[in-house]
Amino acid sequence: MNFIADAMLGSLAKRLRLLGFDVLYDHTLADNEILRLALEQGRVILTRDTGLAARPLARNRVLIKSDHVDDQVQQVLDAFSLLAAGLLTRCSICNQQLSPLDRDSAGDRVPEHVLRTVTTFFECRGCGRVYWEGSHVKNMAGLRAKKEPAT
Repeated sequence: MNFIADAMLGSLAKRLRLLGFDVLYDHTLADNEILRLALEQGRVILTRDTGLAARPLARNRVLIKSDHVDDQVQQVLDAFSLLAAGLLTRCSICNQQLSPLDRDSAGDRVPEHVLRTVTTFFECRGCGRVYWEGSHVKNMAGLRAKKEPAT
């Protein structure tokens, strides 16, 4: 599922990207541009703007209720009965897909203690940012676990 987030939801966009969802976010987009892109690209609009949510063309949208990003993420996951698409598969900054990065190449791009304790790294080919599974990823995995059906 692909999303587009309005200017008030930058933190939500980053979190959903880290969970593997394609989220278009640009705080400079006007409401008409958000509507156009949503329709052209088949994206679900995520908004806190009641005016935008009420517009007739904004049929496929979620009006985000909470000010707290954890609650916002949970609302989106619940609204569509979604599980995380894949932790650490998208860049939280530019939305590009991540690629595996060998440990040696990550060496001078991550803190020394991270290089000593982490073995798996990912790189954004768009902006060059390096990712690894830290505590923030483990915390988000908890959101994912809440949504997985019991076996």
